Amino acid sequence: MLLTLSSIHQNCSMNIKDMTNGEFMEHLMTGYNKHGSLVQMVILDCLQKGLDNYLENKEVILEQATKDREEGRISFVNMEAWIECCEETQKRINDKYNPKT
Repeated sequence: MLLTLSSIHQNCSMNIKDMTNGEFMEHLMTGYNKHGSLVQMVILDCLQKGLDNYLENKEVILEQATKDREEGRISFVNMEAWIECCEETQKRINDKYNPKT
């Protein structure tokens, strides 16, 4: 997505309650922050830590999801798909920010 000053201004002036998830993420990353683009590093760090947490605990998460299913409890989210999304997102981050060896 190409960011322009008009798109940034538009997202800053929108009510956050009316934003799509994509617009809201763009707003978090590019909207006004008194510390400037440091906010982008904060968001990426939080994302990475969250992904690390899910992936470090994926066996426990998947075991619990299986147990819950066997006991008739159905999760709103398919945890296998959730973990795959975490893996894919982490790979994309690594592809962008980690140097090739």
